[in-house]
Amino acid sequence: MGRRQTMMEKYKQQMKAYRRKRMAKDNTPFLPPDGNVYVMDTLDPTKKIKAEVVKTKMKQHRTIVESLACPVCGNPMVWDSKWEAFICNKHGKKGIYEIIDEV
Repeated sequence: MGRRQTMMEKYKQQMKAYRRKRMAKDNTPFLPPDGNVYVMDTLDPTKKIKAEVVKTKMKQHRTIVESLACPVCGNPMVWDSKWEAFICNKHGKKGIYEIIDEV
């Protein structure tokens, strides 16, 4: 058995966990309120493309986009949290599409 923790040690441990949780970055692709998702090809950032939503799910009363249809080949693309974008490997080059605002 270990030794007992003091109240200060418990408090420091709780605050460390709280700060770690608060600092965690959330890059979840939420569906905009109007339902229209626009993506930008990372190889050609000048044009924006309206993407078709293939699959969504609910998380904490918000809709998350799970997959989009690829603008080139039409196959479903998956979300890659490392790239913070949707990726399609079905055609020649790897397609990386980032969600942007409508603006």
